[in-house]
Amino acid sequence: MKRTLHALGSVVGRMAALAALAAFAAPAALSAQVTTTEKPVMFGISGGVSLPTGDYTAGLQTGYALAGHLYITPATFASLRFRGDVTFDNWNFEAANNGSFRSLGVVGNVLYDFPAAGTSATRPYLLAGLGGFDSKESVGGQSTTHLGFQIGGGLAFQLSGFTTFAEAKFVNVFTDGASLRYLPLTFGVRF
Repeated sequence: MKRTLHALGSVVGRMAALAALAAFAAPAALSAQVTTTEKPVMFGISGGVSLPTGDYTAGLQTGYALAGHLYITPATFASLRFRGDVTFDNWNFEAANNGSFRSLGVVGNVLYDFPAAGTSATRPYLLAGLGGFDSKESVGGQSTTHLGFQIGGGLAFQLSGFTTFAEAKFVNVFTDGASLRYLPLTFGVRF
């Protein structure tokens, strides 16, 4: 009888150990599946600093950049994605109380994701886009809309259920005079 109880206890102990292992392994396996699976349509937001360059460097301070993103990933292209951006960049004038200058853009981009190395959750990418940009000074300025482009790259970090990214872009807006050029350096999340 003691031997039967001991054998039964040993079997129950093993079953409990296997159940505990499964309870801990299942969420990790599900989490790993979530981090490697991209949805066909995703949204994102980002923000950071915006550095004026070129002719606009004189007179403008470092500003801020905000953006909303819509990602579309075709099923047939593993490394190619499309992204629509709505961007807002704002810079204060260096002279005190002289207002600010802003650019509001709507841009269509193509993104190329480099293959991840092994099981790495970090994935570099390149982007290029074309769109319309509306620029205006806050004090007495007229709103003008012009064509522009952006090129850049970033690093995406896949987490459980969402992805974060750090990105640097060069934006050139073709204006009537000197082109408006700036460098947004942003951090964002894609979900």
